[in-house]
Formats: sequence, C-alpha cells, structure tokens
Amino acid sequence: MLVYLAHPVASDPVGNYQKAKRIAREIVNRYPEVVPVSPVLNFCYFHEPEERENIMRYCFRLLTKCEELWLTGQWWNSTGCLQEKQVAEESGIPVWIYNLPPVIGASCMEQSIKSGQNSAPIRLALED
Repeated sequence: MLVYLAHPVASDPVGNYQKAKRIAREIVNRYPEVVPVSPVLNFCYFHEPEERENIMRYCFRLLTKCEELWLTGQWWNSTGCLQEKQVAEESGIPVWIYNLPPVIGASCMEQSIKSGQNSAPIRLALED
C-alpha cells in the first residue's frame, strides 16, 4: 500500500528532514505492507522559498497517487500539511494521524493523539 507521509518542513528544514527520515524508517519496520512516500525526503534538494509553490504542486500530484495520507509530526502547525490534508479529503483519500511512541518534551496534542504503545495510525473522521 502506498502511503503519503505529510510532515512539516519549513519551520526547521534540517531537523524536520531527520524526523521524517526516522518516521519513514519506523513505518517500514512496523508495517512491511506499507510503502511510505515522503515528500520531505523526495524533494529535499529544493532549498529556495520561491520554489515552494512548485514543490507543493508536485506534492499534491504525488498524494493523489497514494492510497492513504498519514499526518506526522506537528502537522497541525504546518500550512503545507493542512493543504495536503485538504487535497486528500477532497480526493476521497483516507486521512490518518501517525505518531511515534511518546517523546519527552512532546506537546500535549502529540501525546493525546497517540494510540497505545503500538503507534497505530488513528483515522480522522471526515466532516460532513
């Protein structure tokens, strides 16, 4: 199954690249049937802010080829992740929240969306 991993980038490109890499690796280890598609890792060679519009267009095209969207990291603080969520919902692609086991210093929201110790994705209900 192709799964698109939405993760913030712009707030800390180097740090978020490392986090996205860790999350993709974790997903591969936990869910062998999942092929993670990470635009953070796919498009890390783009560095200029003025390239953002093109990058997001590529991301949206890639997202529509995937079977699910998994929101990762502090996705709720990311304009790009929120746009990806909207595209997925408009395209009928299931949206899930994926969170790794609790990390010391993680926000309350990150902890509250965690599902037990197994890091299983949590399905978001689509609004009517």
